[in-house]
Amino acid sequence: MHVSERIEDPSICAVRLSEGLRMPPELSELLHPVDASKLHVYRLAANSDVELHYHDFDEYWGFISGHPTVTLRSPAGIVKEFILGPGDLVACLRGIEHTLRANHEVVYFQYSSVRTGEERRGHQHR
Repeated sequence: MHVSERIEDPSICAVRLSEGLRMPPELSELLHPVDASKLHVYRLAANSDVELHYHDFDEYWGFISGHPTVTLRSPAGIVKEFILGPGDLVACLRGIEHTLRANHEVVYFQYSSVRTGEERRGHQHR
C-alpha cells in the first residue's frame, strides 16, 4: 500500500494555521523530513492553469498573500476543495493529487521533503 492510500480524507493535508490549528499527528508521522534547501517564495500569476498532479515526495505550500482555491484528491478518488489564505499551509503527502487556482496573484513559500534519489521528477498524473 502506497503511503498516501492510508489517507482516507485528503482534507487532512490542508492546515488552517491562520485559525490556530496545527498539523494533525496522523499526517505528520507520514511525512518525510523537510529539505530546507528547497525553500523558496513562489508567485503564482492570476488565472494560472496548474493541472491536478502529484509527486513522489512531500510538497508544502505556506501562503503569504492571496486566497487560492486548493483542490486535493486522494488515491481513492475523494476530492476536497478549500479556499485558503495567508498563514495557511498545505502539506501534500507524496501521492496526494493537488492543484491551486485564483483570479489574483498568490504568493507562498514552497518547499519539499528530502529526496532519496528514487523519486520521479516533476508532476505525475493518474
